[in-house]
Amino acid sequence: MLTLGPLGFAAPWVLAALIALPVLWLLLRAVPPAMREVTFPGTVLLVGLADPAPIARRTPWWLLALRLVAIAALVVGLAGPAWRPVADETPPGPLLVVVDAGWSAAPGWEAARARALAALDQAAAGAHPAALLIADGRTGQGAALPFQPAARHAARLRGAEPQPWATRYPADPATVLDGAPDRFATLWISDGVEHPGGPGLLAALAARGPVTVVPQAAPVRSLELQPGREPVLVLRSTAPAPLPAIQAIGPDPQGTPRTLARLTPPDPAVTNGIAEATLPIDLPSELRNRVTRFAVEGDASAGAVVLADDRIRRRKVAIAGDTRSTEGQALLSPLHYLRQALAPRADLVEGTLAEVLPAAPDVIVIADQPLDPDQPALSEWIDRGGVLIRFAGPRMAASDMLDLDPLLPVRLRPGGRDIGGALSWGDPREIAPFAADGPFAGLAPPADVTVRAQLMAEPDPDLAARTIARLSDGTPLVTRDAIGRGQLVLFHTAANAEWSSLPLSGLFLAMLERLIQGAPGLDAATGAPAPDVPGAQAGEQPFWSAETVLDGFGRAAPPADDLPPVAAADMGAGPAPGVPAGVYVAGEQRFALNAGGPLAPAAWPGAVVEQPGRPRGTELRGWLLAVAAALLAADAVASAMIAGGRRGRGVVAA
Repeated sequence: MLTLGPLGFAAPWVLAALIALPVLWLLLRAVPPAMREVTFPGTVLLVGLADPAPIARRTPWWLLALRLVAIAALVVGLAGPAWRPVADETPPGPLLVVVDAGWSAAPGWEAARARALAALDQAAAGAHPAALLIADGRTGQGAALPFQPAARHAARLRGAEPQPWATRYPADPATVLDGAPDRFATLWISDGVEHPGGPGLLAALAARGPVTVVPQAAPVRSLELQPGREPVLVLRSTAPAPLPAIQAIGPDPQGTPRTLARLTPPDPAVTNGIAEATLPIDLPSELRNRVTRFAVEGDASAGAVVLADDRIRRRKVAIAGDTRSTEGQALLSPLHYLRQALAPRADLVEGTLAEVLPAAPDVIVIADQPLDPDQPALSEWIDRGGVLIRFAGPRMAASDMLDLDPLLPVRLRPGGRDIGGALSWGDPREIAPFAADGPFAGLAPPADVTVRAQLMAEPDPDLAARTIARLSDGTPLVTRDAIGRGQLVLFHTAANAEWSSLPLSGLFLAMLERLIQGAPGLDAATGAPAPDVPGAQAGEQPFWSAETVLDGFGRAAPPADDLPPVAAADMGAGPAPGVPAGVYVAGEQRFALNAGGPLAPAAWPGAVVEQPGRPRGTELRGWLLAVAAALLAADAVASAMIAGGRRGRGVVAA
């Protein structure tokens, strides 16, 4: 940039066109050669007459000046003038441009890209070689950076976008700097957040030359889900200003995604320059279960989005049964065990089947209760997406109507099986390891959990496919079948400690939670998209496949065709190259992998840090071009007026 006092020019070479102004003056002022005069006697009659619209013999000086000022304004405007421009602190010579390209760079991405392109243009104008490192974890990570003519990097920079994972720097800075000039300047376009490997890269670059850091002016905000019995959202921001609201987005009753609610964060606590606030998900169950994502209002980045899964969704579970048979032993009844297991994890509804069905629960649990063959309302509820979980017991074992019960996943033998009783020859059976592709994948059955009695299933070709949990001798412990959109699940043992020690263990709670969270829900019947269901923590399946992924700006899209399945260990490490933030499925489980997390401001020892968002000078280009256009319009009007006559007046009027 050329500076003349307080005035600077981005393209000073354009000013060379001002040399043509004197030549233009002479051309405009030139008069055509005089015509040959011929005396005509009749002209005597015209002597003394005045021409009401005389024609000028030469262009007036003020019109010439008007045209020259218009052309000069046009030339100077095209030179990119700026009033009091800020001098570029990057010294001339070879240049390395580092651009942070994680999700935290998304809020200020356009300004960052424009700043990097301006630096490359300046290097190209000075014929200095340049290199470009886009810190997205995919390019320039393990190979030496080529220092080439700066213009070659502009196209790649224009096509770059922030990624749905954190900014990633090369693991070995010495490798990427191999072959670089001994001395070069570095321009680091930073997102202002500390990332692993950043201090090491800064030290390596500072050893080769001056480093200028340009942090983004836009604040970085992160939204994180902290699961638990009552999951909460944690909002963090690099700006201590009041935090924005959180939008709960999901389908309305017609299935159209829209903002269902707004959560207002409390006053944040500021620690080390990071403002942090915790928001409870205080929504009615019906509304909470419709939410598919939470997003920071006015912030477009993958880290400001939390995809909802069943760590957020709270199911409505009905416990149906007859309490009269257990009034004398309330604390030993199956309903008491189920109530204690489900209350912290779901909204409970209790009563008879006729009483709980109008409440439209997601799951109905029935303990040791034979059902009549005619249950049209219950069958319709299951077909719409409900899950019926049944437990065996003495009453079912003694029933002579089991073969007529239509709501059992398998056919049962009456009478049951006593494995560890006083009159039996065997010992109680342990629970076999669960299948890796079933709903209980990843759960480890404790060795001290045993089953003493069970209802046996009749042999059937489909028995193995319907069995999702077995005892150590191979007999079914839990079976399942699908009816329409819903499911039938049967525990072949009792819900209390009468037949097994399973209800006394944490495994019992985990198995019920998996079944409840994996319920499709009645949303499926209305055509509205049901919220995504993780059902398990990452690492419990060998591989996960992406169902929906986010880009760096937090926009959801189907995964690319070439995105391979993700190993469980990689899922546990969070979003990364090849593992974008999104919703992943493995067998019957779904898991939302979100990008947001803790934030820390970056430190830049030994570097020159530009003030974020500082003005680059007052641009005069637009004003000068507008003045040139106005002067040219005035020239057209003045020329028409000088031409005179009716035609001239018509042009002026137009």
